[in-house]
Amino acid sequence: MRNHLTTLELLGTPKYLGEDPGLAQMMYQAQLALFLTTLSGLMHATAMLGAAGLKAGESLPELLSAADSLGDILRAGEEIPGTALDAGEHPGDLSTVTMMGATSDHIVETSMSLGLDLALPLAVQAHYRRAIENGHGGDNWTRIIDSIRGPR
Repeated sequence: MRNHLTTLELLGTPKYLGEDPGLAQMMYQAQLALFLTTLSGLMHATAMLGAAGLKAGESLPELLSAADSLGDILRAGEEIPGTALDAGEHPGDLSTVTMMGATSDHIVETSMSLGLDLALPLAVQAHYRRAIENGHGGDNWTRIIDSIRGPR
């Protein structure tokens, strides 16, 4: 990689992920998973507000502002984001699976009442329900990673 660093820097900031060259492709796929699900969430939220009478030009600025703040929210409390997750720690002092699960229930109910597609909100709801069923309702919302890693 060092021999090609100058060329790679033209494309972006090079990041060494390890000996396995497949990790670079996996990082790309992971970034696309985040990107595509975020876009779907954004359009679902826009459709909810549209069904309530707000035009996208009115709702998207507010929704994009909320999306912009997610990084700061997720970084709060951890010097290096992900270290608690790596350690298997899911302290429920800021939010819990039960609280977030109730929120997902409301989103499903609202989406259903508006006649919207339920695929995305039902998928999100399923993550929280499985964590609750497995006795992790008092844990942080990050506990949903368990069922994502190996859903039933």
